[in-house]
Amino acid sequence: MCVGPAYFALTRPNELTHEIIGAAIEVHRELGPGKPEAAYESALARELGLRGLRHQEQKPVPVVYKGVKLECGYRLDVLVADTVVVEVKAVEAVNPVHRAQTLTYLKIGGWRLALLLNFNVAVLKEGLERLVLGFKEEGRDLTPAQGPPNGAGVPANFPTGLRQMQDSGDVEAERWATEVLAGAVEVHRGLGPGLLPSAYEECLCHELHLRGVVFERKQPLALHYKGALLAASDEVSLVIGGRVVVTPLALAEIQPVHEAQLLSQLRLGGWSLGLLINFNTIRLADGLRRFVLSRGK
Repeated sequence: MCVGPAYFALTRPNELTHEIIGAAIEVHRELGPGKPEAAYESALARELGLRGLRHQEQKPVPVVYKGVKLECGYRLDVLVADTVVVEVKAVEAVNPVHRAQTLTYLKIGGWRLALLLNFNVAVLKEGLERLVLGFKEEGRDLTPAQGPPNGAGVPANFPTGLRQMQDSGDVEAERWATEVLAGAVEVHRGLGPGLLPSAYEECLCHELHLRGVVFERKQPLALHYKGALLAASDEVSLVIGGRVVVTPLALAEIQPVHEAQLLSQLRLGGWSLGLLINFNTIRLADGLRRFVLSRGK
């Protein structure tokens, strides 16, 4: 924890955010745009300290999912006076996922107020957003206009609809896949986007356990080349019921290499059905990829 020389006893959120924004403006005035995010974060922490604002950098926050504390927490960029979450960005443009990510941090940590600061702008005012999660301030109920980062918009029957897109012909595998997708929708609804991949994997495994789904984690996959067993092996994230390979992700976007990696695992391991699940999306439907590999391949 970093404490400035004269901690401001600010009790009103508006006063506190005003001070933080003033510090951010000073940092932007001094450094300008185009610098690494880490530089802005460090400089902002320095400026907050000089202004006497109590704050914590890279504050660890555990993830609690359905009453269970999971060892897969994340870290806030800056938390000021145990009240305001500050997310520091240096990007071309803030997109909805950044906002949803910040709101996810508020929800999981139990805070209500955040500042999303993008320093990669000509004038900091253009990169400043104030996000509030159901916070009543001065008699007003301020609910974020961006909407909750909880998978809203995913149809209730989405897992079944996805299953029907391409049937593998394996009835048991399809049943497991449907359970996995239903569990993934529940995890995304509870957490939203923006967390570490390990957090989603832990929560998905916990959800699958609650649903009675049989699975194996970190299963080694032996590698052979032209009849010879290689010393090194691959590792499969999740194998459901011995039939479905699942790779949980938390990416800006699924790339062709991720699809190719899963397809190679299906081929080498003799499985026919695989799922890529990217939780770092506003709608989980946008982060799902399903692959069926015919037995002849």
